[in-house]
Amino acid sequence: MKLKVFWLTYLFASIAFGIYMVAFSWLTVKHYGALGISLITLGFAIPQSLFVLIGGIASDKINKHILFRICQGSYIFLSLILLATCIKEAPPLWFLVAMSFATGVVAAFSGPSKTSLISALVDRSMITSTQQWFNLASGLGIVLGSTISSHLLSTHYLFNNNDDGALSFLAYAIAMTPLLFCIPKPQEAIPLASTSLEKKFHLQTVVLNIKEALTYLNSERSIRMLMSILLMIFLLGTPFSYLLSIFAHDHPRMGNSSQFFSHLYAALGAGNVLGSLLGIYLAKAVNKNATLFIYLILGLSCSAIISMEINTPVGIIFFIILTGICGTLSTNLLKDLIQSLCENMMRGRIAAFTQLLVGLSSMSAGLAGFLIHYLSTNPHDSYGAYEDVQSFMLGLLALLGLSYLPKVLKAKIEF
Repeated sequence: MKLKVFWLTYLFASIAFGIYMVAFSWLTVKHYGALGISLITLGFAIPQSLFVLIGGIASDKINKHILFRICQGSYIFLSLILLATCIKEAPPLWFLVAMSFATGVVAAFSGPSKTSLISALVDRSMITSTQQWFNLASGLGIVLGSTISSHLLSTHYLFNNNDDGALSFLAYAIAMTPLLFCIPKPQEAIPLASTSLEKKFHLQTVVLNIKEALTYLNSERSIRMLMSILLMIFLLGTPFSYLLSIFAHDHPRMGNSSQFFSHLYAALGAGNVLGSLLGIYLAKAVNKNATLFIYLILGLSCSAIISMEINTPVGIIFFIILTGICGTLSTNLLKDLIQSLCENMMRGRIAAFTQLLVGLSSMSAGLAGFLIHYLSTNPHDSYGAYEDVQSFMLGLLALLGLSYLPKVLKAKIEF
């Protein structure tokens, strides 16, 4: 029962995240274009990458549910700061980058703690399917949140000046609150050791814990292969989603409409939902082979490229949905499969390594955004630059995916 309540409140938190994501991206791209998106993406990625391994150690060494609660409370606090700023006027770019940096620090601890907490709440055989149910909540939340955000951005209820999304940030803080009170304790909570937390996180201890995790990864051939495929997808595939705001805002035929902007995010979220549902089905199926991930890589690459080449709204939305399906299936199944293959005492640190790949993905997206900004001679050329950069990255991903196929067949990884 506690797990069901946790899932429901996590769904509300995911809706809140969908609202926040659209509002924050719209605010940034509207005022600062591709350069702004690049800077906030890097602002998030750098602290997440720097601190995520420490976050993984923390989730293995202290109570996961307490750590996760602290992270959610921090998200609410940051959104209230953003709310107070946006009521009066559009925040300066440096402030938005600072907010992304702070959010990245919190995410470095929140991601591993959430993943390892969910894994600790169920039996080992149920980890992959349970994680997929929470992935479903994430995707469904983005769909609902993006849809709600399209209305919140165009209304001036409560605030006379809602042009910069103040109402959306208020809704985010409210919808996140129930989760704080419904985070369950793991059945086998790891007790705090007699040594102090300062000693636990002494630099030498941290280095030894990271070294232990690297040694474990080196000894597990299957996990190592899955991690390398996941890295490839994160570096070359998921930046398409990170920079979707440029696609939606600068599309030459769609105009800079906040509704079209929100609808594209909702389409991506719908793909995430469908991908999560398929993931739940596949998690329960038998005799699955890791070659599935290669086919999903090809589907992700082709769908994203086609979405940039067509000009009808219905066609764009359809292929964005397909992109979301393939992206969600490939990344979530890989992360959850890796979790199910790990030993219990290593799950937090291995989750931190997968979260580190997410940080590298954000960095890749940020650098791609800078390249798009550099290639744009004026704001009207930003979509063409986006199309060129993303087509190159996705084409390279497809080629690398095909090159991995013989290796995966030889490794005979099944799940």
